Amino acid sequence: MTHVEKPPHVDPERMRHISDAALLDALGAADVAEARPWRRPRPVAAALPAAGADELIGAEVDFLDKGHGRSRLYGFHYLRWMSPLVTAYAETGDPRYAAEWDRLFRQWYDGRDQVRGDWPGLDVIWYSLGVRARAMYVTEALAVLADEPALSDGCWLRMMKTVLGGARWAAEEHDAFRHGNWQFATACELLHTARIFTDLPESAGWAAVATDRVLEHLEHDVRADGGHHERSPGYHGMCLEGLARAAAVEPELDTHPRYQAMRRWLTILSTPAGWVPHLQDSGVVWLDGDRPAEGSHNLAASGYATFRHDHFHTVINYGPYVGHELEPHSHHAALDFVLSGWGVPLAWEGGGPPSYDDPGYYDWYQATRAHNTLLVPGQEYTEDRRAACDVYSVTPEADLFAGHHHGFSARHDREIRFVKGPSPYWVITDRIDAEAIWQIHGLSPWTPHAGGHISGHGPGILVVSLEPPDEILYGSGPARIPDPATRTAEYGEIHSLGLRRRDGRFTVGVFPFRDEPPAIPDGWTVHAHRR
Repeated sequence: MTHVEKPPHVDPERMRHISDAALLDALGAADVAEARPWRRPRPVAAALPAAGADELIGAEVDFLDKGHGRSRLYGFHYLRWMSPLVTAYAETGDPRYAAEWDRLFRQWYDGRDQVRGDWPGLDVIWYSLGVRARAMYVTEALAVLADEPALSDGCWLRMMKTVLGGARWAAEEHDAFRHGNWQFATACELLHTARIFTDLPESAGWAAVATDRVLEHLEHDVRADGGHHERSPGYHGMCLEGLARAAAVEPELDTHPRYQAMRRWLTILSTPAGWVPHLQDSGVVWLDGDRPAEGSHNLAASGYATFRHDHFHTVINYGPYVGHELEPHSHHAALDFVLSGWGVPLAWEGGGPPSYDDPGYYDWYQATRAHNTLLVPGQEYTEDRRAACDVYSVTPEADLFAGHHHGFSARHDREIRFVKGPSPYWVITDRIDAEAIWQIHGLSPWTPHAGGHISGHGPGILVVSLEPPDEILYGSGPARIPDPATRTAEYGEIHSLGLRRRDGRFTVGVFPFRDEPPAIPDGWTVHAHRR
């Protein structure tokens, strides 16, 4: 069997089934009464909601149920869904919430050896992200519920064994560097655990392993422009969250230049409204404490180019397809773009799925057709796309990106020019020696207007093609839609406009409007470069 991580190394006594005596010996305590009071630094609090705690009271939970889905079963055993009980207790002091945590956690612990997943070579319980997540949530619960009688000593012992066994496993699993968010985030949490539980004799060894891995990831897994290796804002954010937790207990990390660059990377990709588009397998990421960066930037190491002017924002993807421990988070598209204005998406994409078990994960979310780029009918998109930026320039009058890729049998060249001024607009020119479909996705169905097509009653965009299409195509699919007022991004429907041309030549103007459809400016085609 091919193992996703190292071959199994779950020691039956040191990790899986630590005895009460062995745990108390590690803590240097004679009994639970001596060991249980929280005498350590408070863990860095995870941002967890209280909503949903009451629904868990008395809930019957089948921890072995594969109905969660192949991937979701792993996430279910992170136990984040139980954490509203801890938050609700912290806010109210109501022992019901502690008692419910006690009941559910003991049930989980006592049955965890029976859990079986469907990813070959990947244990549901003993794998990096599961160990990392439970370290976060269980450590916080230990601190919050330490003095609450409704949390039994039996549950407290199981929680401590979970943290101790997980830390031992993580230190052995990550004794050498490997790329990817799994090790990066897990090493950060191992360092946090080591510094919180300094009373454990092994903690110094954990800290040494974790520090080595974290520094290696900052050097080798973070690109020169601050972007995480996998180019996904969501997984970048997960690693950044881990670094923040590690930096809280290891202050010298806080000034590391790559840590600061990671924070800036998100601000460059962020819209003026404070959200980062759901590029690759990401969800929509909201800035927390940092402000969107000013100006336009080319994140050359990551393969993202941005234009920024007033409240308009553009992100263009020209980066590589990146591998991963289990499945790549890269999507099958290059030179695709997203546009926003007035705080909302104007040209949007499918983004990341609600779950990797979603039936549309491969044929929608990852597929070329869910992105604002060219489709070549009858051709599969190759992962080795060799995308590149040929020109990137920023002037007071206009910002320009020109690039190409080899995702199809013929080279695709694209130029995107953002014309500034009191009524900005984009001009997009594409060339490929094949029949192709030029596509863009809006938030509303497309209707003919002024020789082009309009999406939205405001804010929206008017799309006008200089070369008449041979055929016009429409479609739709799901995507998260950011709402700056609530800082949420619930799933809605986006609508595709496809312009098919046999010669693969396109010159398209995209004109944004806030209320009423705009007038098309005279001379807009002067900005269309002819190759």
